[in-house]
Amino acid sequence: MTKSRLKKIALALLIAIPLIIYFLFSYRPISGTVVDAETGKPVEGAIVLVEWTRTTGIGLTTTKSYKVAEVVTDKDGKFTLPGVLNPFVNAPYLTIYKKGYVAWNNNSIFPGNGIRVDFKWSSGYVFKLEQFKNTDSYEDHYYFISSAAHTESATKEKHLFIKAYDESEREKAIRERDLKESRSSQK
Repeated sequence: MTKSRLKKIALALLIAIPLIIYFLFSYRPISGTVVDAETGKPVEGAIVLVEWTRTTGIGLTTTKSYKVAEVVTDKDGKFTLPGVLNPFVNAPYLTIYKKGYVAWNNNSIFPGNGIRVDFKWSSGYVFKLEQFKNTDSYEDHYYFISSAAHTESATKEKHLFIKAYDESEREKAIRERDLKESRSSQK
């Protein structure tokens, strides 16, 4: 093999390897469907929120929002989320909310804050929303949604999501908390 040929191969590898790594460790756009867990019927108007973060620093690190996207499911419960072509972002946080349902999150399960292990970032996933039950706590659910969706950061990009759950859950959570406090002070 000639020196010229070796140089061409080395150059091709220098270009190809970073590109392969870049695309392998990035997140492609995905499509999914949101359905009622009990009936299997599509859930129209659910808000799907995805956020990628990026951690920087050595030793003392900081994590900041990198990209946020909100979409609303159509009449068939379908949606498409954009991806991120950046191998240096953290895994996305994905949260789905619809009034009357328990919020779905790719990391945690409500109630009980169990760890979700059945989700993989790929197209075709069917997201099953459980109907909110009378035994569920609005206060706990409100805080679950707030922490799952990282609502303290990048709030401008999360306006649909925050507005939907805040309007639906906040007052009920406050009333529930006040009732608990009232009962405990009477004892």
